[in-house]
Amino acid sequence: MGIRKGIFICAAALSIMACTACGSSEGNVSRTNGVETSTGVESGMIEQPQVMYDGYIYYYNATGRDEDLPEGYESVGEIEKVDSKDYPAENFAAAGVDIEIGQEIYISKEEKNVIYLKYDSGYAQFERRPEEVAAEEEAAEKEKKTGEDNKDMADNYGEYDEDGFGEDGEFDFDSILGIDQLDLNYEAHVAGFDGESFLYSVYFDGGVTDEKAEEIQQVMSGYSSQNGDEENYMGYIDIYKGEDQIMIYLDLGGVSEENCNMAVTGILKALNSVAGIKSVIINE
Repeated sequence: MGIRKGIFICAAALSIMACTACGSSEGNVSRTNGVETSTGVESGMIEQPQVMYDGYIYYYNATGRDEDLPEGYESVGEIEKVDSKDYPAENFAAAGVDIEIGQEIYISKEEKNVIYLKYDSGYAQFERRPEEVAAEEEAAEKEKKTGEDNKDMADNYGEYDEDGFGEDGEFDFDSILGIDQLDLNYEAHVAGFDGESFLYSVYFDGGVTDEKAEEIQQVMSGYSSQNGDEENYMGYIDIYKGEDQIMIYLDLGGVSEENCNMAVTGILKALNSVAGIKSVIINE
């Protein structure tokens, strides 16, 4: 029994010593300023190198820092600020490990989503996040489609040429539809197109009253009766009273292409007989 007991005690002691040795081993854990991390980077610091240029953040994805600089890239400046605890929020600012003030940034006019940073060993590629690029491209495609749709509508409702643009380069719908040429007693403006539907917001100097709502109802009834036959059909019209304005809804479904422009401006001309109108905004 004494020999067996001694063997057991020795084995236990060796086991305890082995555990103690394992617990004190550094392994893959590094210490920085007394704070342990699995990557050797101080807790709270940004590890992935990243640079802001032209309002976008470009990230290093460990593709190597000894690459050759591709053709078409040219220097646009240097890293001016490095703060590894805050993400870059201004152009030529950077964050992350192994990135320093004074490193040169290279860009291409052709490739907008990739830049290069110069290191002693060569160049490193920095890229924008793919999801950010995809979202930006989707937004640009939607904007392009909206512009094309507006042009198509402008072609349908009025002659489209260089006079159809305003000073800001946007479509001048008032000019396209000829509203700026109408002799009206009030201000009229088209804010945009919405397919075949037009919504007129009629504002009065003294506010909306039941009397004015009734007067517009009668005027629009008279206008519709004049254009009731199939050949001169000017669209479906509905009228209702809002809190601050009277709304006139026009649906051009079924209106011939040559009558579309006339139908839109016809309502404005009919409203010219109503006193007290301050302004009419279409598709506000």
